[in-house]
Amino acid sequence: MKKRDDAVSPVIGVMLMLVVTIIIAAVVSGFAGGVMTSQEPTPSASFDVSLTDDSLSLTVRSISEEISSKDIAIVLSKAGQTRKLVPGASTVPFGFNIVETGTKGFHDNENVTTASDPKISETNAAHTSNSNQWFGNYTLKTGSRMSASAHAFIDVLGVPLPDGFSKVSYTKGEFLDLTDDQWKGVFGETVTAGSGDKNDSTVLSIKSGQTITDRSLGKFLAEKGFATEENGKYKTTEPFWVKADDPKWVFGQTIVYMGGGDGNGGISVSPGDRVTVTVVYTPSGQTMFTKTVTVKEG
Repeated sequence: MKKRDDAVSPVIGVMLMLVVTIIIAAVVSGFAGGVMTSQEPTPSASFDVSLTDDSLSLTVRSISEEISSKDIAIVLSKAGQTRKLVPGASTVPFGFNIVETGTKGFHDNENVTTASDPKISETNAAHTSNSNQWFGNYTLKTGSRMSASAHAFIDVLGVPLPDGFSKVSYTKGEFLDLTDDQWKGVFGETVTAGSGDKNDSTVLSIKSGQTITDRSLGKFLAEKGFATEENGKYKTTEPFWVKADDPKWVFGQTIVYMGGGDGNGGISVSPGDRVTVTVVYTPSGQTMFTKTVTVKEG
């Protein structure tokens, strides 16, 4: 009797198709796994953080491996405000520098050859000849200390200023030096008795007994009933508050204009504020370190 094996070929074909499918699946899975595991690993680090209303300092306590400062970003944040410090921004290289042994530290983005501050010397990081100390050019290792002045909190060089203003930060006393046209350009014509909303950063509160240097502003506030002239000088007679029309004005212990600038934001800090300092490893986009600190008086 003759045997038939017609069904053998289809079975073998199905088995071969299954084997090929399994091999393809294994290859795809291996490739995907390789892609997933090829992400840049994030080093671990610990920093000592010192933050005042006019400076920021970070010292590396420990780090899993030495890394280039070009691969990190420092982010400062508090309620409603964020400032990101990255190599190459307009306040860098003079915005956030390394301070190694033998140097006295860093003051601001002013070149020491033209600086008015006599404490700034050529051993400071804020100098064109010290490029190895600029943010992005040095290596972070245990013991490295990075330092920045308050100029790093905002984009000093890139902020488009309102008409009539020549800088981005002021004291309250300096705001009472404004002309009436400058004042009205910020606040308009409205002046309200009382202390205003302390939680509204666009509100400026003025106490009684404050000297108004500019006569045009003194006259304006006198006409509103909040100032009087004594011995040729104007003084405020009762507390009042005004509100800026432009939300880029931020009023705290320091008055700051947060313009568009370099696109990395800006932050206004005063003693007692709680600010979160985060160090990000940019190749992976992951956080290396984060800590919330209380701002001290500088």
